[in-house]
Amino acid sequence: MGPTRWPRTELVEDDGPKNRWFTEPAAGGWSQPVIMEWELTAESWTDEHVHDEYAYVLQGVLFVECDGVTVEARTGDMVRVPGGSVGRYWAPDHARMLGIYAPNPDGVPMTNAVFEKLPASARKSI
Repeated sequence: MGPTRWPRTELVEDDGPKNRWFTEPAAGGWSQPVIMEWELTAESWTDEHVHDEYAYVLQGVLFVECDGVTVEARTGDMVRVPGGSVGRYWAPDHARMLGIYAPNPDGVPMTNAVFEKLPASARKSI
């Protein structure tokens, strides 16, 4: 069996950050990583997963907070939010990321999902 190619598609906004899925999470669970591209522009996204979630910063600056700790990730950095933790991701200006979800064999859905536009006072170029 040869390689699989996913053609480039536009990012879409569906009640959350703009994103496009390469491999989508299956409702019944998945045994391979799930991969997506997403971006935040003066926005924040909060969610909780039972599986680990990784965000590789393709462009810009992303802040990630979980368990009372905040890190700043710039182009080329990757951040992991451990399974079972609420993660808050925000970009005061703009960040584009590759999101990687660890396997979730039972297909437990995310919880605590909140998408917000940042107030003007929180927006700044970094």
